[in-house]
Amino acid sequence: MSDTRPGYASVMKTDAPEDAKQAWSPEYLAAIVDSSDDAIIGKTLDGTIISWNRGAERIYGYTADEIVGRPISLLVPIDRPNELPGILDRLGRGERIDHYKTTRIRKDGRRVEISVSISPVRDADGTIIGASAIARDISEQERAIEEALRLREDFIAIAAHELRTPMTTVFARLQLAERRLSREDYDHDALRRDVAIVRKGADRLRGLLERLLDISRIRSGRLALDRAPTDVAALTRRVAGELAENAGQEITVRGPESSAEADVDPVRIEEVLTNLIDNAIKYGPGNQPIEIDIVEEPSLVRVSVSDRGPGVAPEERDLIFEPFHRASRDPRGVGLGLHVAREIVRLHRGSLTVEERAGGGAKFVLVLPKTA
Repeated sequence: MSDTRPGYASVMKTDAPEDAKQAWSPEYLAAIVDSSDDAIIGKTLDGTIISWNRGAERIYGYTADEIVGRPISLLVPIDRPNELPGILDRLGRGERIDHYKTTRIRKDGRRVEISVSISPVRDADGTIIGASAIARDISEQERAIEEALRLREDFIAIAAHELRTPMTTVFARLQLAERRLSREDYDHDALRRDVAIVRKGADRLRGLLERLLDISRIRSGRLALDRAPTDVAALTRRVAGELAENAGQEITVRGPESSAEADVDPVRIEEVLTNLIDNAIKYGPGNQPIEIDIVEEPSLVRVSVSDRGPGVAPEERDLIFEPFHRASRDPRGVGLGLHVAREIVRLHRGSLTVEERAGGGAKFVLVLPKTA
């Protein structure tokens, strides 16, 4: 006599070899179902649970002994009173429900987001006698989607704000320059100042757009490194010297004048160093020097950039490397520079951390391996 229990007859093929038929026995199929990570539940057309695998126990928290024989409505939130009757009606008409996203209630009362496919089960005569449901816990995926949507909203809001400020300046100065040029005796010096301000605004726009593009490249895995033998110590001293001159800020560099060449992307590492030193200038007091320490070891180069500003609170030392995060005590900046810097360093298999400077202030520590 053939086995006509729901779920098994449809799997076995009558033209399969005899040894294959024995392998795909009801016991073997039951073991497959029981070992699945997904919840596989059998129920009657009135919603009574008749089978419950280990995946269902893991997702919902009930053991088979606790739940078999009880109504499936036990898992449905009370704020969805019409959902289950509609599903049972569709199953009774022979419809299949694919990848239906919904919420269920665990034994401990917590909600769990699931994606469920439900199929009618027929007997040997084709009569619908019940249903089988395969559910997957998608709570983590849903949280990831919510986080991605939140980041997108942050991205749009902050980018729009940051772009608007320099755009307003550029537009206003261009209008002013246009009016000056319409006069026969226009002020050349004033016009030069207008052009300088417009260029500064354009540079800020370009820098912001480049960081936004870097975020996209990092997340899609398209931020490639153009490695070349690089003297990291000399590069650090050059960047520090240029920023000190531009900002009129004293920067003290301690350590070797040059180091053994490391296999890094010099353009990207210069970007990281510029960000760290520029932040130190921005957040440190103007009458106190920025301190840079370079230490070379056989396999790595370590560069520490210290300022004497307010420092970074312990609870924010990881957060400041997240995109769009800005220290609570100072809202300056768009919150992208440190994130991009850390991701560049990670691509080099290095590290970028922040700690408290002895005597107060922040100390950012960049570690780069010499070999790829």
